[in-house]
Amino acid sequence: KQAQKRIFKIIVIGDSNVGKTCLTYRFCSGKFPDKTEATIGVDFREKQLEVDGEILKLQLWDTAGQER
Repeated sequence: KQAQKRIFKIIVIGDSNVGKTCLTYRFCSGKFPDKTEATIGVDFREKQLEVDGEILKLQLWDTAGQER
């Protein structure tokens, strides 16, 4: 029987051009992007981790950095 995944939603916020997209890309893929463009709206990435035998699903929401 496969263990049920726990889902965590993480929203990354901050000023424009501080590296939010690079941070989420690096965390999910293990490398930095070759080229980035300004995020329009929200970008979404997922990563699964196993912690103490439990599978965690992380949903990372990368914002545009223009929130008011």
